Amino acid sequence: MRSRPRLPLVLPILLASALALIPCHVFAQTSGKVAGQVIDAQTNEPLPGASVIIRSKIENGKEVGMKALQGAATDGEGEYFILNVRPGTYIIEASFIGYATTVQQGVRVQVDRTSTVDFRLSGEGLVGEEVIVTAERSLVTKDLTSSSAKVSSEELEALPIDDFSDALQLQAGITTGLDGSLHIRGGRSSEIQYYVDGIAVSNPFTNGLAVPVENNAIAELEVISGTFNAEYGQAMSGIVNIVTREGSETFSGSFSGDVGGFATSNTDIFQDLGGYSATSQQNYEASFSGPLPLPNMTFYLSGRLTDQQNWLFGERRFLPSDSSSFQATNPDDWNIVATGDGAAVAMNPFESMSGQGKVTWQVTPTFKASYNLLANTTTGRNYNHAFRLNPDGVPTSETASYNHLLKFEQTLGTRSFYNLNLALYVNELDNRLFEDPNDERYTSVFGRGIQPQFVFETGGLIPDVLNRDSRTYAARFDFTTQLTKSNLVKLGAEVRYHDLFFEFFRIEVDPIRFGTYERFIPPVTSLNNDTYSVNPLEIAAFIQDKIEIQDLIVNVGLRLDYFDPQSVIPTDLRDPSNRIFVGPADEAFEDVDPKIQLSPRLGLAFPITERGVIHASYGQFFQIPEFARLYENPEFEVVGVFSEFVGNANLDAQRTDMYEIGVQQQLNDFSAVDVTMFYRDVRNLLGTDLFETYRADFYGRYANDDYGAVRGVTVALDVVVREMGVSAGADYTYQAAKGIASDPKQEFFDAAGRNEGAVSLAPLNWDARHSGNLFVSYNTPSWGASVVSRATSGFPFTPRNAQTGSSFVELRNRARYRGSFFVDLRAYYQFDLAGFTPQVFIRLDNAFDTVRRDFLPRLDPREEAAHLANGLGVVNTRYDFALNPAAQPVPRTLRFGLKVGF
Repeated sequence: MRSRPRLPLVLPILLASALALIPCHVFAQTSGKVAGQVIDAQTNEPLPGASVIIRSKIENGKEVGMKALQGAATDGEGEYFILNVRPGTYIIEASFIGYATTVQQGVRVQVDRTSTVDFRLSGEGLVGEEVIVTAERSLVTKDLTSSSAKVSSEELEALPIDDFSDALQLQAGITTGLDGSLHIRGGRSSEIQYYVDGIAVSNPFTNGLAVPVENNAIAELEVISGTFNAEYGQAMSGIVNIVTREGSETFSGSFSGDVGGFATSNTDIFQDLGGYSATSQQNYEASFSGPLPLPNMTFYLSGRLTDQQNWLFGERRFLPSDSSSFQATNPDDWNIVATGDGAAVAMNPFESMSGQGKVTWQVTPTFKASYNLLANTTTGRNYNHAFRLNPDGVPTSETASYNHLLKFEQTLGTRSFYNLNLALYVNELDNRLFEDPNDERYTSVFGRGIQPQFVFETGGLIPDVLNRDSRTYAARFDFTTQLTKSNLVKLGAEVRYHDLFFEFFRIEVDPIRFGTYERFIPPVTSLNNDTYSVNPLEIAAFIQDKIEIQDLIVNVGLRLDYFDPQSVIPTDLRDPSNRIFVGPADEAFEDVDPKIQLSPRLGLAFPITERGVIHASYGQFFQIPEFARLYENPEFEVVGVFSEFVGNANLDAQRTDMYEIGVQQQLNDFSAVDVTMFYRDVRNLLGTDLFETYRADFYGRYANDDYGAVRGVTVALDVVVREMGVSAGADYTYQAAKGIASDPKQEFFDAAGRNEGAVSLAPLNWDARHSGNLFVSYNTPSWGASVVSRATSGFPFTPRNAQTGSSFVELRNRARYRGSFFVDLRAYYQFDLAGFTPQVFIRLDNAFDTVRRDFLPRLDPREEAAHLANGLGVVNTRYDFALNPAAQPVPRTLRFGLKVGF
């Protein structure tokens, strides 16, 4: 990989840019607000000048003191507010001369929410005493103006999940496609934006999460599926906002490890999983937190190691160097060379190491600085069914990602605070079979023979090399002020500068053409080599006001986005590469103009009773397509009939208009329900235009041609019975997600297959009309258990002609697969041992060992008979070739673990 400038070289530039933009962008929220009133318990009169202080925090069930206390004094009406409070559970006290100090325990603060904490102070005979009250947690969020779900660190720990993405799947309105991708309210998976500690950390090539964040490093997780506020941008269907942990004032730590394997009875589908291996899946996590020797400085460290063989295996019957010939008419005369050892080989193994290191320095009671590093490296392979008998011919993928975040926070009096963030996040991907492109083993590319249809690869290898590298430098500054008692105003801007490098080539070995068996890397001007280095620039600004009065909460905002792709496009689309009628480059290509979008946001919440709230919202949302789409095929090379596709850096932003209305109602002291209806109108969605060159070559090019529409309703029920240690949640979603195409290249694929493209809306590939989740947890001081179940109606597919195997394009996605139902379990037992409280636990995922039977091959017996009659059964049966285990869900997994904390 190429060398790059490091963060210290760009810090002055980023800092200058941020300061030049003041007042600027408020980045994603990482804190909440506490507000309420202090009154006399006997007279109900307000107490002006009373003192309210956040005294301590509850961590791992223990009270932890705070070096920098946050607090406020009540005004003439006895009201107060405290801004910039990190998410967590706190102990808050109120005091006034002549009255007993009153303490409320268990006050939960959430990101971007106002936690209402009222106090009633008693005076007669109680002066000098302390009155302790357990805060009642309302199951209704009165300042919720659009759909949002929050998951605390404690809830993440209780769930039977490995990654926070598994928790997202349990939220109403979120579905998981057959390929495992997340979709919020029917949008494409690339329409989600990820934030970590206030910084957008989406991979610019794909819009996926750039740097994984492990569960043990998360303080709070939020997913916004409704009309998110103006502070969020470059997303159309949802926001995932993660706030990571900080160091504590006392030393604490934990270690967790679990091992296990697959306990499946479906060995006809998953070969080589016939026996349970207790160590095929290994996972280890650790965290450590506490003060540093320097005054007012703390640290938090966490790490995770994952080593998984996983569930998809192949058989090493052939090696890449083997070569078979099927040219003879008589199968007895075929030359099939099989020198493999027949061993079972894991074909989707995965190893990962990730960690977080955060140092926080409370410089003064009002000024705090922190540095946070998130890092992750992975090694793995993607299952390739064609190579099931030649597994060593599939390349290995290695990734490395880092997120450096330097953050400064300062409180300005009791009404205002600002944050300054400087960030660098890095993504590196390298996918190849052998490290050196000149490795002589690549010689196996040549001379492997012509493979018959429906036969696994009997030799050869995949010679593709992909090297992708991105570095994003970001500067953000925000200013938040409680302008009046009812107006919390935020304003600001951000700048993001991307440094992208992409290289793809296919190693060539051809002694007939080159006269040697040497390995060649094709030149950049050839079809088998795409290389580019670009530096797109993003700038955004917004202003937002949260208006809180007694019977109305309003979130209103306006956002401005600017994007410059810093690239060119061809001027003559009939000669896009400038190779037919070669002309001057400055005439053949033109610079792309920057794009500017202005998007309004409005959200309303109407408390109708003490336990009921109606919310409604509207917003316009814009998102530039993934950068990989903008810069695809950078030389604009076109040869053949619909065999090449060209990127388009001049794409406009995709647009969604989102509407939502819903009601929250607390049914009793332990349960509440939320019903929300939504509609999404999606325009300028990424699609395809088709072109013909002067030489009668045909190709596709990205364009803002597609359209989609999503409508639906979600119903969510929450139940919390603290006295019994029971918490539960259930949700149901009805959703209809339709569009012109599920894949932006669909029209190109239709043209290549000589099919007429779709001209009407059809269900999208991830359109699950009905889905539901159920979560139940029971916990006592010594043991507990939790169960998660997920049900989804069938996803759509296009029926095929049984005779020809071709799809009925006119019936695209009109048929439906069967639905699915999955159950995951977790149980633990905790005991005291030498001052520690170790916990042993068991995990059972996919407890019923569910498979998708309608995904299994349905072959006409004549197909199998013809396959055998042609002699092809010497390699594999027709059924074995059609049976792809990667299309099935992960089989039942049984794991045992131990967790120790201190």
